[in-house]
Amino acid sequence: MRDTTKKLPLKVGGADLDFRITKLDAFSGARLLKVLSRAETDDLRALMLSLPDYELEDWMKTCLRHAEALLPAGPVRVYGPDGWGLPDLEHDGWTCLKLTLEVLAWTLEGFFPESGPPS
Repeated sequence: MRDTTKKLPLKVGGADLDFRITKLDAFSGARLLKVLSRAETDDLRALMLSLPDYELEDWMKTCLRHAEALLPAGPVRVYGPDGWGLPDLEHDGWTCLKLTLEVLAWTLEGFFPESGPPS
């Protein structure tokens, strides 16, 4: 069976917080491959930051729906159909971008031999 989840420790507001990220579903993965096919760079960070705002926001929301904070009371989805599961992250662009890149890299891992985590 293929691994589709991964635990990821990050510093958030000076504190260590564990997240569980999940690879993108097949539909989102196919959309990602379309974006990659028209990219002028193989640097995932540069690619994401070169996207128009509306497309970057769409990718961030898609990826943040595939991330959960592992809290003592149980996992909490970072972003979902009702908005922010972790309100503190709504104003933490750096952590949200980092989670986005990690979900994308985790999804692509193994697809391209040289792909790996951005960190």
